[in-house]
Amino acid sequence: MTNPFAINVCKTFGCRNLGLASSADYSWPDYKLGYPALHCQACGSYPPLFDEQQFRDWLSVHLTAYAAEKGHFCPSCYCKETIFYGHNPQGTQRIQCRSCKKVWTPKQQPAREITHPRSIETVPLLLPFQGASAGQKLYVLVSLDAARGNILHLSTNYTQHQTGDSLRYCYRGNTEPTVQHSDIVQRVDMREAQFLRRSQFDEIQYGSAVLKRNGKGAILRPVITAHGHFRILKIRFPDIKTHIISHECFLRGAIITAWADQFRQQQGEIWFIEEEISDSNADTPWHFQGTTYHGWWKNQWQRWEQGKNRKMVCALTGGNNSKAKMLSLATSRHFIHWLHQQTKFTHSAPLSAGRVTQILLSLTQDYNNCASLLISD
Repeated sequence: MTNPFAINVCKTFGCRNLGLASSADYSWPDYKLGYPALHCQACGSYPPLFDEQQFRDWLSVHLTAYAAEKGHFCPSCYCKETIFYGHNPQGTQRIQCRSCKKVWTPKQQPAREITHPRSIETVPLLLPFQGASAGQKLYVLVSLDAARGNILHLSTNYTQHQTGDSLRYCYRGNTEPTVQHSDIVQRVDMREAQFLRRSQFDEIQYGSAVLKRNGKGAILRPVITAHGHFRILKIRFPDIKTHIISHECFLRGAIITAWADQFRQQQGEIWFIEEEISDSNADTPWHFQGTTYHGWWKNQWQRWEQGKNRKMVCALTGGNNSKAKMLSLATSRHFIHWLHQQTKFTHSAPLSAGRVTQILLSLTQDYNNCASLLISD
């Protein structure tokens, strides 16, 4: 298993150092780009440096708490090979780790059979909560099984665990504007330009997010949330080869770091998707409209049309371009539409960050129950 705590690594696809925690090619700190970075001399990249000890401290608690709650893997060694190990006096199922032999009782009883996804679709959301003032926002990540439609994991950047200052979100009063343009190609170009205007590529400024004065927990930098989010998915689904994501550069970095072993062997794909969907019920074929190149890395994007619908697709890791026609964010769009119809969600804005997070997690269970009924039918 890849070290779940390594974060200061090369994140360049095709580099021999991808995901490696140490290399003779590394030198740091390097300030060439205006922030402390790791310089990989093999590929020339400059990924931002994190306080690795603070990240390790937070992630270990985060993984342990999740495992103890859900029972999907061991809270001590993170091994996912477990067996059912009788019941406690209250009749609740206990689980034992096959590797370290730890026995624990998950707070939620795990399903006996889990259908492993072949591809994961991930999108971010900004959702309101009541903090130091009204109008605070949580950064939310939702990952779904792209084929079956069920939610695999949901994270917000609220954490109840103690965390170092370097991992906390710090709003500097300059919210990134929402990228809006009638031309989808221009939207992709403007989004890439927005990445370059950040103090570093992963330093998103999405607006104010401050807990109440006596509020417990902390608001994390979204990039830290992303790394924690995908480390959990990597432990649960280590063999995933296809990731379909919204156009946000640090999602790519968090994924390629978590599944670095697959990507070093050229066995993984990451796809950016940008959509403009006017008719979600359209069933006519998509038609290829050409390619354009965007951003710091001059990534190649394909343009597709389906009647009034438009999409752009970018293979970030040398994926088979013939797959682009079938890729979309339709699974997440369906969930988001459902979410905004739920009373618990529409009435959650006046609640604390922790309570909004709990409601979202509860709603994911409701949604998955609905999805399983549809699949069984």
